Amino acid sequence: MDDDRVLIEPRRVPGDPHIDHPIILNLFEPYFELLRRELKIKKPALKRVRFPSMTCCSTALNGRKISVFGTPLGAPHAAIMLERLIAMGARKILCFGCCGSLQQQLGVGSLVVPTEAVCEEGTSAHYPLPKTVRGKADDQMVQLCLAKSEERKFKAVSGKVWTTDALFRETRGKTKLYSAKGVLAVEMEMSALLTVAAYRGVRLGGILVVSDELASLKWKTGFLNPFFWLASKKAVRLAVEVGCLL
Repeated sequence: MDDDRVLIEPRRVPGDPHIDHPIILNLFEPYFELLRRELKIKKPALKRVRFPSMTCCSTALNGRKISVFGTPLGAPHAAIMLERLIAMGARKILCFGCCGSLQQQLGVGSLVVPTEAVCEEGTSAHYPLPKTVRGKADDQMVQLCLAKSEERKFKAVSGKVWTTDALFRETRGKTKLYSAKGVLAVEMEMSALLTVAAYRGVRLGGILVVSDELASLKWKTGFLNPFFWLASKKAVRLAVEVGCLL
């Protein structure tokens, strides 16, 4: 029988912050600057956390403390960051990033609130969950994200996303298959984050802005579209509002 005891446990190290409040885990590098500005945090106040190297900032809004950490790229990096953040005390995590739409009705600038993820990344398999436990978003966080989106008249849809390790292997066949199954979007971190959260027993949810469209089986990018960035700024305000209510 294999000995499945790990050799390296995630833990706090000297210099780590103590996290006893909700955090935003930023998943798209340009959004960190938007979040910093929305929170009115000056650049000199930004801090770096060791292993893995990540930038963070903290403030208080209406008496509620909130922190932003970022930015992982892909499932392995995201899982390592989440493990470290949990070791520092994080128990309520709102992930914020962008995604590629797999549904015609979800255009650039729409919001996707993930509930579960189709796993095509290699990290989740290293976190065996009991048969009665699934890697899924916290129900209350999902409902809060949807309610606040509706209040702000922001088009938002909740459902499954597709997580892949291979950005340049999002084939026409897979895109057509997952689109037909009702999967909303494709991205690179959520299935691993949801699995780690379930494994460690913490609450995690997410807000993803549609940055590009794939449902037509042609890539329609929104990264150079001013509307995408206007929608992203609105989504930043929404993420901060939700984060402060967790």
